[in-house]
Amino acid sequence: MTRTVTLLALVLLMSASFAADPPTDPILRIENGTHTATVWSVSADRGENFVVTGSGDKTVRLWSLSDLLDGSLAENPVPLSVYRVPVGAGNEGMIYYAAISPDGKYIACGGWTGYQWDESDCIYVFDRKSGQIVKRIADIPDVIHILKFSKDGKYLAAGLGTKGLRVFKTEEGFREAFSDTNYASNVYGLDFSADGRLATSCYDGFIRLYDSSFEL
Repeated sequence: MTRTVTLLALVLLMSASFAADPPTDPILRIENGTHTATVWSVSADRGENFVVTGSGDKTVRLWSLSDLLDGSLAENPVPLSVYRVPVGAGNEGMIYYAAISPDGKYIACGGWTGYQWDESDCIYVFDRKSGQIVKRIADIPDVIHILKFSKDGKYLAAGLGTKGLRVFKTEEGFREAFSDTNYASNVYGLDFSADGRLATSCYDGFIRLYDSSFEL
């Protein structure tokens, strides 16, 4: 595959909630057409049209699920879109999880994201069609290990390092709706049931189950 060098300008989000702005200097990246580091997450929309992958190469990629299933991308992987977050030195910008909303409208991603300039992490929310960042959920107190939308798309849940669980309400601009910091280690697993219950798994040895009102 021909390798092309693209000059990538970092996206600046105008939001009063920023503790600090990401760097503005352009960064040269080599676009290989596919991930160049470990893929940490895979997520599909409800209609099974799209697959989203998040990687340690600091990119999020959107694929056609039908192409993946019929083998069309086996020899020449070509994503439908590539989403890039603001990046920095070292781990800054590494994506540990990317999740697509059930209706395919939003792609949320996070990992080691934002700490270099905010001293806290953040979740980036992209509009799938435009590829633009439409929301930056700031002031996340630890690295983001996992993100999942509820089955109805109304909530986005985030499992953090040692700082527990955060849940955001999608329809209200991703406002925080619930948090639980009573975790003793990293949260690596979570998922919603069809009726809105939420289960999490943590390295502290516990599986936690919340009802649809987020009561433990």
